[in-house]
Amino acid sequence: MPPRFALPPHPMLTPSPLNMPDTTMPPDAFPATNEPLDGSAWRAHFPVCDDLAYLDHASLGPTPRLTARAVADSLAEQGRRGSLAHAGLHDIADATRAEFAAYIGASPDRVAYAANASAAISLIAAGLPWQAGDEVVVPAIDFPSVVLPWMTLQGRGVRVRTVACVDGRVDVDALLAACGAATRVMCVSWVQFSSGCRVDLARLGAACRQRGILLVVDGVQGVGALRMNVADLPIDALVVHAYKWMLAPQGVAWLYVGDRLAERLSLSAAGPRSLTPRDSYFDHRYEPRAGAARFETGILGFHGIVGARASLALLRAAGPARVEGAVLRHAGHLARGLLDAGCHVQGGADRGDFASGIVVFRHPRHDAATCRQALLRAGVVTAAREGHVRVAAHFYNTDAEIETLLRTVRDMPA
Repeated sequence: MPPRFALPPHPMLTPSPLNMPDTTMPPDAFPATNEPLDGSAWRAHFPVCDDLAYLDHASLGPTPRLTARAVADSLAEQGRRGSLAHAGLHDIADATRAEFAAYIGASPDRVAYAANASAAISLIAAGLPWQAGDEVVVPAIDFPSVVLPWMTLQGRGVRVRTVACVDGRVDVDALLAACGAATRVMCVSWVQFSSGCRVDLARLGAACRQRGILLVVDGVQGVGALRMNVADLPIDALVVHAYKWMLAPQGVAWLYVGDRLAERLSLSAAGPRSLTPRDSYFDHRYEPRAGAARFETGILGFHGIVGARASLALLRAAGPARVEGAVLRHAGHLARGLLDAGCHVQGGADRGDFASGIVVFRHPRHDAATCRQALLRAGVVTAAREGHVRVAAHFYNTDAEIETLLRTVRDMPA
């Protein structure tokens, strides 16, 4: 019987042109590098542009045409060939892991797949050695996936300390002031979902290293919009669910595990993918694989990974620096225009601590739900979050779309 989970594949399942779909992008799949990112050539990749000014990437990234096609082709191949198409999917997953690792400046052996951000952070919380009295520090305004996994440890005597934040700002000094001798972990979003505040990871990470504190970062609202290089940052873990700014299908997430964390983290769950390759289902030796991939348990969401690979190829072709420049330019345009319209904008005109793709505002006369509905009637998609309207433009959005939003906000009746 050929093995189900040997990695690398058993020779009987070595991928061939007959059983491995080609998910690489042809050289002409993307516009030339001198094409403007908000021009028709790039926007043609996004069917959402046909009907909407889509400014809600912090909620859900619209699926690019090539990503939808890649997933459909992968499913069709399974439909045509069944199990004969399966072995190649493992290789596609490994190739995609390596491509994502390169995108964030990591080694592939430091990256594992996860189902979502909560699952990845829960894996860390469950795998660390804890003692009663240990503490974890988190911002009070952070997303539930950053906070709740640590609360499962309260029954073991671990305390979760939440740090108050004013007007959406996560203050590094306040986070560090909350740390004490018992602090073992700090967990924080790189970019806050409800305000767009961007944490200085270099400064925070350096201070955590000096104090012997592990720094776990949720990068969901940053990676894909902003450049990330973990090799240059003193962080111990980075979690990225790819369905927002990375424009990938839901259910594909990655966990980067740094050296310091890898030394301390035990498996809290195990399955065939966690273990060294073997050729028999009856071989139950508990020998975890080397590297971060040991934190994977069973079958991955391969078809979603195929889609994530296509979206990642699109972002790489657009160029991380160009993408970040466009995202920040749109955010600055939005912030200035909203302030001129009399709105309260978290972070104000100076976007230094809010240098992200997210702009959050409150209208002087109308609540967030009313504003969102008015914008939707104008064909502009945003989100209402925590009493504010959240706007999140990506690289392919246009100045005209930003102006449509600003005009709609200005023209709302008194």
